Amino acid sequence: MGIRSNKDFGAYIRQARQKQSMRQIDLAKAASVRQALISDLENGVTSARLDTVFKVLAALKLDLSITDRIKANFDPTAY
Repeated sequence: MGIRSNKDFGAYIRQARQKQSMRQIDLAKAASVRQALISDLENGVTSARLDTVFKVLAALKLDLSITDRIKANFDPTAY
């Protein structure tokens, strides 16, 4: 799955959380963040700090990988 926006990221986080049968509050506690932040992340309405994103990913037992874009032509201002 390619993640190119806050909404894409949030959808992936929600899917991973639900796959592990976790509630938002469970994920928040595991990541040492507020439940409201998890909700905001999942809805794509936050610009969380990178260290916070790493905490959430770690709590879900996920890693972050960066790869070259498949489509070279894109408008970075569209984000």
